[in-house]
Amino acid sequence: MDATRQAPLHASAQAGEPATAGRNTATELKLFTWKMLIAAGVVGTLFLAWQVADALLLVFAGVLLAILFQRIAGLVQRFTGLPQGWSLGVVLLLLAALLIGGGVLMGQSVVSQFDQLSQQISGAVQQLPGSLRDQIMKQGQDASSWLNRLQTVASSVMFFLGDLVVVMFTAIYLAASPGVYQRGVILLVPPRGHERAREVMDVMGDSLWKWLIGQLSAMAIVGVLTTAGLLLLGIPSAPALGLLAALLEFVPLIGPFLAAVPAILIAFAQSPQDALWVALLYLAIQQVEGNVVMPLMQKKVVDLPPVITIAAIAAGGVLFGLMGMFLATPFAVVMLVLVNMLYIEDKLGEGRHFPSEDKA
Repeated sequence: MDATRQAPLHASAQAGEPATAGRNTATELKLFTWKMLIAAGVVGTLFLAWQVADALLLVFAGVLLAILFQRIAGLVQRFTGLPQGWSLGVVLLLLAALLIGGGVLMGQSVVSQFDQLSQQISGAVQQLPGSLRDQIMKQGQDASSWLNRLQTVASSVMFFLGDLVVVMFTAIYLAASPGVYQRGVILLVPPRGHERAREVMDVMGDSLWKWLIGQLSAMAIVGVLTTAGLLLLGIPSAPALGLLAALLEFVPLIGPFLAAVPAILIAFAQSPQDALWVALLYLAIQQVEGNVVMPLMQKKVVDLPPVITIAAIAAGGVLFGLMGMFLATPFAVVMLVLVNMLYIEDKLGEGRHFPSEDKA
């Protein structure tokens, strides 16, 4: 009797095993298909981003400029009580007036300074060894070579102006309606992650703003110190060289060395002793900037690890050229915020290391 009852149960169990196995196989196949689709989507997105990398870099530059516009407009709004839109309009008008007025008042002087700088560099070339100087002069006397260079420079200037227009309009539209674009990005995240996405974007904005403050301050200090030092040493074209040093300070580590080259060449045209003093001047300014100015600023701004900075600049230069080098450091700031908040905090459950809580 027991054997009779157990037989159907045994048969039923055997009949259910293929069905369960079939369902498991279908589930695994579905999961594998989803993983393959996600992987294909990620690869496709990365490939598309690589193809339009130059445009994305311009947009990122526009984001940086938009943060600058928006934060300055916030200060204007705080002190004047004007709405955000009117405050942004005031900032843009003041910027336009500054650029136009500065161009009119200082344009002729700056052009004269850079013309003198060009003449001084030409004079420095004359001081080079004979074989090297003859080779450079031969290249300069080649009319077709000069024509090709002129066409290349003209093309580069046109592309630069076009890129500048794209960056400016991107910055203006982003600064005018930041909430619209922030909501657009947040909507790409599942609903349960909306608050976290908003928090991450706010921290990224604060980090980039603090980095900008530190960078602009360092540029101003380096420009003033360089101009004053070169004037004291009696080096021609000191204001132009100081402006060049300030602009190239935006590219950390590499920029100061590039800025020192024309100054040393001009000083060498006067005497080897002047060239030595100029080299020591640039070295001293970088020591002051790196060991005094930046440590004081880093108490209030983003403290980016030096190794990360070097790696970012190297990778940006290799992958995207000069524009990549200029934007490598702020891009590294964004990536460090994402890694710390989305991986170290959310996945590992540890405290944030960059930016620290008191700086965020």
